[in-house]
Amino acid sequence: MTETLRYGIVGCAGIGNTHAEAVAAVDGVELVACADLDADAAETFADDHGVAETFADPAAMVAEGAVDAASVCTPSGTHADVTTDLAAAGANVLCEKPLDVTAERVDRMVEACEEAGVTLAGVFQRRFDPAVRRAKQAVEEGEIGQPVLADTHLKWFRPQAYYDSAGWRGTREMDGGAFMNQGIHSLDALQWVMGGVESVQAEADALARELECEDTGAMVLRFENGAVGTVAVTMATKGGTDRTEINGTEGSLALGDDGIEVRVGTGEETLWSAETQSRAPAVERAAHPAGDGHEGVVRDFVNAVRDGRDPEAPAREARAAVDIVLAAYRSAETGERIALDEVRAD
Repeated sequence: MTETLRYGIVGCAGIGNTHAEAVAAVDGVELVACADLDADAAETFADDHGVAETFADPAAMVAEGAVDAASVCTPSGTHADVTTDLAAAGANVLCEKPLDVTAERVDRMVEACEEAGVTLAGVFQRRFDPAVRRAKQAVEEGEIGQPVLADTHLKWFRPQAYYDSAGWRGTREMDGGAFMNQGIHSLDALQWVMGGVESVQAEADALARELECEDTGAMVLRFENGAVGTVAVTMATKGGTDRTEINGTEGSLALGDDGIEVRVGTGEETLWSAETQSRAPAVERAAHPAGDGHEGVVRDFVNAVRDGRDPEAPAREARAAVDIVLAAYRSAETGERIALDEVRAD
């Protein structure tokens, strides 16, 4: 590997631009190549970000561009194929969420990278958010006591035109719905903070948009630590919010647009209530050394490749959120509670 990590991006529209901006902000790495089946998109991307070489084939990008590592920013249902091609060519891979949309494909890409001896990381930037990291700290250190209930909701707006803008959007084979596409960030953060999910029961449907998958859904979770929780997601509302709350036997915490609030018991209790006080969240002590957002994700990935260590969201951990969504889909279809082990055994 050269002193400066040579970087490539596969998928030159949408989120690929965000990755290019993140790479530009990180020391010790240079964006030298990009790949896209759409030659015009690749050329435009190259002009916008000062990329020297463009390709149609990811493997050719690695071989001819001497690329050490690459971001996968293509539609979700293509991630496994692109990743296995990159790994076979010898590149380390940072893959946008979700890793892919079926268990078989995720297995295939994880195994391909392990066999090739390259790093595979998932993009879950909320793990780099100081407020989310502070929440994980509070749970792990027992600051709010034993967690008993944890819930998250993501209530956004996507018009029909969004789903109509590309043939793959909202399809089970290539994209998934509100759970897999948008809600997966909140879901990953929740399960990461709480220490993993054991089983899922769910309802999901397309209630306001025409698409193959769901625009709205809800899950009931059983966490590995015994706590229960809920996940509610919709892309069919206006004026909705994005919020997570975790309740323990000694206090509660809430995550929202304003950061984190932690409230713990003072010891003063009655038969009907318990007095609490707000605790300064001190998020600075939970900050990730790589920073936050996509810049933090890329910096952590680059450093992990250089140092020979696991990234913040290594492949077998990054798949957890996908497994939860797949269990939710199966539950919605069968009406049964689904253990994650059932999905992983497929």
